[in-house]
Amino acid sequence: MSTTGLILIVDDNPTNLSVLGELLEAQGFSIMAALSGEAGLAIAERKRPDLVLMDVQMPGGWNGYETCQHLRQDPRLARVPVLFLSAQSGTESKVTGFAAGGMDYVSKPFQAEELLARIRTHLELYRLREHLEDEVALKTEALRQVLDQLEQSYTECLELLSLAGEYRDLETGAHTRRIGAYSAAIARILGWSEAECRHIEQAAPLHDIGKISIPDRILLKEGPLDAAEWTIMQTHAAAGARLLRSHSSSPVFEMAAEIAECHHERFDGTGYPRGLRGEEIPLAARITTLVDVYDALRSRRPYKDGMAHEAALRILREGDHRFHPRHLDPALLALLDEHHGLLARIFEEQPEGPE
Repeated sequence: MSTTGLILIVDDNPTNLSVLGELLEAQGFSIMAALSGEAGLAIAERKRPDLVLMDVQMPGGWNGYETCQHLRQDPRLARVPVLFLSAQSGTESKVTGFAAGGMDYVSKPFQAEELLARIRTHLELYRLREHLEDEVALKTEALRQVLDQLEQSYTECLELLSLAGEYRDLETGAHTRRIGAYSAAIARILGWSEAECRHIEQAAPLHDIGKISIPDRILLKEGPLDAAEWTIMQTHAAAGARLLRSHSSSPVFEMAAEIAECHHERFDGTGYPRGLRGEEIPLAARITTLVDVYDALRSRRPYKDGMAHEAALRILREGDHRFHPRHLDPALLALLDEHHGLLARIFEEQPEGPE
């Protein structure tokens, strides 16, 4: 690797500038010169040098230490090596120079060969560091793209898995997407972190994945189920939880398993499969239950028309022959009243349509 480069010399003595300039030009270096720290910074900002030789004592303006500190404040110049040249050879002066951001300290009068060796060494290190940082940046970007692709694949797999739970039922892909969007919106209002909101957005659509274990004669039966059939239908909650826990312990799958197992639990303890009551039911499942009921009321199906938003909210608050509001978390119901129209906007953004 070549050790030639562009060197900025900052010294208030024109003779010193001339001597150093001639020495370095004879070695193939390109030279820029400044008689003050302020002028040196202005030159460096216009054309970034590969290395700076800095005099320490420069009366009437910034000294070398102050000039170096200003260089370090510019992100473009922060890593450019600065070598101090000074007749002050005491330890205190050197420590001050290193604290100001200098990379080396050469005492005057200097030996030409020593100075050239130090310049070449620091240029080599600087270029190696720049090359390494470029490589790291390229590899980091490549890794980011791979991670983005993996995240996209992961998300698509979760979406396909959620659709599998609805495939043999009457629901649609729009329903599963809305369940995720509703749940994430409520979680944000509750103050969940963005990671947690993303988890519930991916997990909630899997609430009915256990239905793939239910025979078609029961799942697709027209008319009410008898007692034996209803007992079998209720097994989909536990079946979904077992399925989701069987191959992954990731936060998304664990949340999805909790939701699948508990989304038919009722706040008053009348639900299944375990008869959990109140806050015994995981919050993610309570959220999913609420939005699942809302979406079922709003959605059009072959056997019914979809309700308007206000009508659906009225049933959530007051109940009807199929449903009682005590089944739901009252705090979440109150939250919907406070943020009126939240679910309606999501429903309108993702309406029913061909899948």
